[in-house]
Amino acid sequence: MHTHRCAVIGAGPSGLSAARALQKAGLEVVGFEASRGVGGLWDIENPRSTMYESAHLISSRTTTQFAEFPMATDADYPSHRVLIEYFRDYADHFGLTELFRFDTKVTAVTPADGGGWLVASSGPDGETAERFDAVILANGTLAEPAVPTFPGTFTGEIFHTSTYKSARQLDGRRVLIVGAGNSGCDIAVDAVHHAASVDMSVRRGYYFVPRYLFGRPSDTLNQGRPLPGADQAVRRHARAARVHRRPGALRLSEARLPDLRVAPDRQHGPCLNHLGQGDIGIRSDIDRFDGQTVHFRDGR
Repeated sequence: MHTHRCAVIGAGPSGLSAARALQKAGLEVVGFEASRGVGGLWDIENPRSTMYESAHLISSRTTTQFAEFPMATDADYPSHRVLIEYFRDYADHFGLTELFRFDTKVTAVTPADGGGWLVASSGPDGETAERFDAVILANGTLAEPAVPTFPGTFTGEIFHTSTYKSARQLDGRRVLIVGAGNSGCDIAVDAVHHAASVDMSVRRGYYFVPRYLFGRPSDTLNQGRPLPGADQAVRRHARAARVHRRPGALRLSEARLPDLRVAPDRQHGPCLNHLGQGDIGIRSDIDRFDGQTVHFRDGR
């Protein structure tokens, strides 16, 4: 009887999850990881990692951890240092580490004669090509930076969050952060304590959900379990009402109300606090650069 061979490309959280599921199904698993070990972007020493020193989970431990392997920490929102150890322990506990070939980069995946896929790789054992019945790509959606372009030329320093590692990069500087996603909000909170001034450019209104509601992580208001889907509409309205009473959210939404749903992982509590305190200024979308002057679409 033929045992299906499955290749898993990437040993981050998704790759480990896939390898574990295939393992439980009794399939043969061969993993490929370009870095030194498991963890993906959570390994700050990984050259392809976009992790920074202050990074923590944006969702709570309870809703993020593997159900069959709880995190050994009491922190509700653990740091990246806790997460990388957690993924290493998870991989070792279930025998996943030994399934991966580390420091091995996949160079091509092509259809094989007679079905399946031919996976070419380069690593410590040289260049190899093997046939697999199935291939799972878990090489990371955030590994390659998406850098926007704007009219004009900016003569100050401009860099993508993928090269941000420490708030010391912002010491004493006037900083404009473009975008209010997870990384943008984290860096804004870092910058408040180091930069001369901090402004954030956003294209639309945003909901900023506090990390804690009623003394609990806001994504676990059902005795540590996610709220059921049937309550989603109620949850959205309750959160939206609460957030819109906060000064920071009102400032972000002054042009028009957010067109994004209130997602359970949009928990930028520290950023919300600093917005309310006036530590972070809000600017509209960028129109153009002119030296070190930035012109915004609202005319400022």
